[in-house]
Amino acid sequence: MKRIMLTVILILILSACASLGKPTEQSLFPVDDAGITPAPQTELTPAEQAAISHLASTLDLPADQVGVISTEAVEWPDGCLGVQRVGMMCAQAVVPGYRIILQAGDEQYELHTNESGSQIAQVGEAPLGLVEGSVAAQLASNLGLDVNEIVVVSSKDVEFPDACLGVMLQDVSCAEVITPGKIIVLKANGLEFEYHVNEDGSHAQPATLALTWSRDGGIAGFCDKLTVYLSGEAYGSNCRSTQPEATMKPFVELLTAREQKTFFAWVEEYGQVSLDISDPVMAADRMVVTLEFSGVGGDQPPPEEEQAMVEFAQSMYANLFP
Repeated sequence: MKRIMLTVILILILSACASLGKPTEQSLFPVDDAGITPAPQTELTPAEQAAISHLASTLDLPADQVGVISTEAVEWPDGCLGVQRVGMMCAQAVVPGYRIILQAGDEQYELHTNESGSQIAQVGEAPLGLVEGSVAAQLASNLGLDVNEIVVVSSKDVEFPDACLGVMLQDVSCAEVITPGKIIVLKANGLEFEYHVNEDGSHAQPATLALTWSRDGGIAGFCDKLTVYLSGEAYGSNCRSTQPEATMKPFVELLTAREQKTFFAWVEEYGQVSLDISDPVMAADRMVVTLEFSGVGGDQPPPEEEQAMVEFAQSMYANLFP
């Protein structure tokens, strides 16, 4: 009987020891007070970092107050990353990327990115910002179109290297200061138009060059320059006066409807055109006149059209400085 009792006691002691040595089960990812199980804390990918930066900027929060809930690899069906926006065209091409769920405060946000994080679309974000709308209205006004005929192809946040928004103008000095802004691409009548815009949209600089013309020297001492943008703006400078002049005006103030039609017909038909109609090198009081034209076509203009281009540029310049 004693032997049986000793055996039972020994079994009870061993069972107690085994229970003490067994670790308590615990979740690797404990649930927080809000009932949300966060993702494992690993090093953030470039896409996650970009998404956090985008949302933090949008909400005006420090980046450390935005957390990643989940990241899912996705192949988006178009260049808009599966986020359709009113007035925007989306390239029909598969774009590998990620669906990233972020949390800030008590709210969760869904962001779509490409693989590198260089392109981001936030689900539920405003479809067309005030800046894009303002630039679209400017283009419509320049070309005499209805704003509904303008679509936004893309809008990308950038940091320009200077106060000229990365667009160099003849005889204009640019302060070398980093300037936050956007590159906005618009489309109308089958053509694309690029604008560089500062952050608040107060300055929109056309960036799709179509024609440059210059006239220097001669007995009158010319120093005239003209820059024409595809989006319907002409910029001219004149250094002959004691106070150098520079001005920019839209096509609707400088050209007739027929002249605009001729210009865009050249854009569609011809490609890169370089003309030099300067006086002979050894000529007295030599005048140097050059013209550069950039179209989207593939042909070269015949001599009579080259002359028409030169006369077009001279007439536009004269209208800038009547």
